[in-house]
Amino acid sequence: MSYKESYTEELRGNFLKYMREAFQLLPKMEKPNILDLGCGSGSITLKLANLTDGNITAIDIDQTLLDRLNERIKIRTLINRITTKRMDFLKNEFPDKYFDLIWEAGVVQIIGFKESFKACYRILKDGGYLVLGQAIKTFDKNIDKLSKSGFELIKQLNWPKGCWWTDYYEPLERKIKDIQEGKEDPHLFENIKAIESEISWVKANPDESDCAYYILQKNGEGN
Repeated sequence: MSYKESYTEELRGNFLKYMREAFQLLPKMEKPNILDLGCGSGSITLKLANLTDGNITAIDIDQTLLDRLNERIKIRTLINRITTKRMDFLKNEFPDKYFDLIWEAGVVQIIGFKESFKACYRILKDGGYLVLGQAIKTFDKNIDKLSKSGFELIKQLNWPKGCWWTDYYEPLERKIKDIQEGKEDPHLFENIKAIESEISWVKANPDESDCAYYILQKNGEGN
């Protein structure tokens, strides 16, 4: 499913409140150097800019989404604080111990936990933080990879149970119904069939989309 549509992007903004809560669990950092891993069109990137006085590097493999983020950065006059880069994170050439904080939401499960932990460990400063936004079941299945990663789980912030449905899929389903009844622009979404399929999967597997933010700290030798 494509998340490039402005309406779905607006709905995903409903989850920024959980991102803010997770950020507030971190110790205060003066002008931190931050990496937003898998930034997309930049909702989290821009929120990080609001929450900190640091510099942010936002990376993604989709140039279309980065172009959208670049426009948002210009509008908000944040060019001096946010840099965007199109790259494969696992092939990054950032210097060792470069970032104070790495933030991601759903990317690590795609590119691999073990590989991501190794890459994050190299570029994080000693004592730096890695914040993961992940489905709870997915993280639990990969918890064994944490013990040898050089990271320690400091805190876990669970999102309200069922919030993906109430805050995202239910209003999305209503919008699709309005389109089908001729009350909305039929071209609002790129692929309604794909969206309907995803909604059906969430209905059939409600617990699979329960999420949490996991705050990890670099504290030892990673393998």
